[in-house]
Amino acid sequence: MKVVIVGAGITGLALAHELLKLGHGVTLVEAAPRPGGELATVEVGGEPVERFYHHLFTHDSFMIGLAEELGVGDRLEWPEPEMGYFLGGRLYPFTSPLDLLRFGALSHWARLRLGLGSVLLQRRTDYGPFEDLTAAEVLPRYVGREAFEAIFASMLRAKFAGHWESVSMAWMWARLMARARTRTADKRRERLGYFRGSFRVIVDALADSVRERGAELRLASPVQEITIGEPGAPALRVNDEPVQADAVVATVGLPIIRRLLPPSRRGFTDSLAATAYVGACVALIQIREQLSRYYWTNIGDRDLPFAGLIEHTNYVDRERYGGKRLLYVSNYLPPEHEFFQLDDDVLIERFVDPIAKVFPAFRREHIEEAWVSRDPVAQPVIEAGYQRRKPPYPSPIPGFYICNTAQIYPEDRGTNYNVRIAKECAAQLEADAPKLVARRSDDT
Repeated sequence: MKVVIVGAGITGLALAHELLKLGHGVTLVEAAPRPGGELATVEVGGEPVERFYHHLFTHDSFMIGLAEELGVGDRLEWPEPEMGYFLGGRLYPFTSPLDLLRFGALSHWARLRLGLGSVLLQRRTDYGPFEDLTAAEVLPRYVGREAFEAIFASMLRAKFAGHWESVSMAWMWARLMARARTRTADKRRERLGYFRGSFRVIVDALADSVRERGAELRLASPVQEITIGEPGAPALRVNDEPVQADAVVATVGLPIIRRLLPPSRRGFTDSLAATAYVGACVALIQIREQLSRYYWTNIGDRDLPFAGLIEHTNYVDRERYGGKRLLYVSNYLPPEHEFFQLDDDVLIERFVDPIAKVFPAFRREHIEEAWVSRDPVAQPVIEAGYQRRKPPYPSPIPGFYICNTAQIYPEDRGTNYNVRIAKECAAQLEADAPKLVARRSDDT
């Protein structure tokens, strides 16, 4: 069976890896000049670093297993960074349970209620009862209204913008569990994984592996349309050239799939529109001075124009980057937000004074270089009842499949779950292979 995969990010590459193990032929078609998608990198001090920040959790077994399989598992390191939380104009440590007990932005009673509610949620083993409920209606019952408004409502707004009140409690439960499970034995810190040499290590290992086993990797080749070819097999059009296949798998976001499919498939594409998306706008800034001791600072004050400040070189030794210090400025925003159209230099200027509100020592002259990255379809909105909306891998179009972050449920999106869905989709294609090949034979 010949399979064409649209997108050579981590999902597309992992899917190709699995299909090749099953003996199928694979062509990957990627619009960018390099594989990797949101794992794309720039170089600082001769070392690659991701344009969008990334890390692993200790229980990310699919990604860790893939790294071992490809012979790069020894490149994984597990720092234990500190976290911060900025709320009410003040920066608080937010790493350990003791930090929670000392979190002065909440009353003493609210802190106790938050701690107790978090423990009760983490003791649950089944998210099923939460699937048709929103985090906004469930969380206050566990952690109290004060803690919910100060912490969780702010985080939901930062992640999902205007959709925050509709987000599934199943998604929130899975996220809380993920953070709890990656803590050290004494619960004081989280252990977060990072590849020595950046996540480009796993991208390059995958790309080299699939090429060596016969996959064709077409880079700088944006797909123009996905049609139903003659005499019936799915086909893509790449640079005005038709590409025939027994199956086509799109690993790009649902809004992009809607744009690529023909008007004759309007009923199906309209169903994909039921899932809303928020975009990611991330600035990676090379700075002259260290701003804090924290790796990750969540921003609770929603009047600031970002959701998080991630000081990467408090997580990975700056000597890797020739002594340079690196800061990510992170945002999740509606795709129509002006940040997706602003000139990069103008956007960076917008961030200067707000960053100084969080880290008063920061100055404009501390910025040495900056890279802005945007993805308007980064995060599907996981609303209550999403289990009924999640698209299956096979679509109603014969031979056309979907494998993307809209199928990661109930967990938050992350490279580990991209690998998981790639394995699941490969298994589905393997099961469907006889009928896909038979249809081609019948048509010819």
